[in-house]
Amino acid sequence: MHWFVTAISYTVCLEAKTMLQRCAPTRVSYGYISLYLPSSIDLTDAYTIVIPLVGDADSTDEWKDHLKDADVVIDCAAGMETSGPANLKAVETLTATVRKPGTPKLAYIYTSGIWVHGSDRTQFTFESGSTETVPTAVAWRPQLEQDVVNSQILRGIVIRSGTCYGRAGSLIGLLFSQGDNKSISWFGTAGGSYTLIHVDDLAECFLLAAEKNHLVGGLILDATNEVTESVDGILHAFSNLVGIPWSKVSYRPCANILEEAMSGTIRARPTLARTLLGWHPRRAGLIDGMSIYYEAYKNTP
Repeated sequence: MHWFVTAISYTVCLEAKTMLQRCAPTRVSYGYISLYLPSSIDLTDAYTIVIPLVGDADSTDEWKDHLKDADVVIDCAAGMETSGPANLKAVETLTATVRKPGTPKLAYIYTSGIWVHGSDRTQFTFESGSTETVPTAVAWRPQLEQDVVNSQILRGIVIRSGTCYGRAGSLIGLLFSQGDNKSISWFGTAGGSYTLIHVDDLAECFLLAAEKNHLVGGLILDATNEVTESVDGILHAFSNLVGIPWSKVSYRPCANILEEAMSGTIRARPTLARTLLGWHPRRAGLIDGMSIYYEAYKNTP
C-alpha cells in the first residue's frame, strides 16, 4: 500500500513513522507540516520505505502528486478549526483531478478526539452517542466528522483518539513536566476520570483501519482503552513516584478551553474497532506503567 500521512509536529510524525514501518516492505509516503517543526530536525534516519516531506498543507503543489497512486491518507494535521475542513476539501479536490479514472476510491482517515462526546461522570457513551455537549475547544469537530464519513469522493473514516500517553507524553506530558517541582498543580476538580490510549495502540488502530478501510469506510471509531483511569489516582501515582507529598498536590481552575476539554470525564465503551478490525489495546495503563512512561518521557527528544 502507498500511505500518505500528514501531521502538525515532529513528535506526531515519529509516532506515525514508527508504527507504519511495521508494515514493511510496503511503500509509505510520509509527510509532515512545518508548523511547530524544529529547524534542527535530522532526516537521515528516514528508512528506505519512508519518503520524508517537509512543507505546508496549504501549499498543495508540494504534495498533490503523492495522491495519484496513494491508497490511504491519514490526516493527523487537521487539529484546528480552520485546517480541518481545509485539509478535507483540498484532498477531495485534488483526488478528483489528479487520480486517473477507474482508480479505486482513496481512503481518508481523519484524526478526531474522544472529547466530542462531552463530559459526563455517570453515564457511558458509545460511538453512536450524542455530541450535543461537545466542549468549546472542539465544537467544530462533529460537523467535520460527518463531512468526512459522508464524502462522495473519498472513503472517509474517523478515528476518535483518547487522550494519549507514552514516550513524549502528549498532553500527559504537562503532568510529567512538573516532576522536578516541589508541588503539582493540575487543572479540573477531584473525582474525574480520563479516557486514555497509548500512542502505540492508537497507531495500531490507524494501521488496521487503513488496511481494512473497505470494511470501516463511512464509520466513526472510538479508539480508547477499555476502562477509564481516575485523575486523582494518576496524580497520586505520579506524586508518589517523584517524591512529592500528596499535601503538595492540588487542583486549580481550568485556564483555557483546552484544559476545560481535557478535564472532562468520558466513560467511553468503544466497540466498532474491536469488532470490525480485531483491534485491542495492549499497552499497560497509565497508572500501572507510570514509572516506565515517565522514564520514556524524560528520554524522548
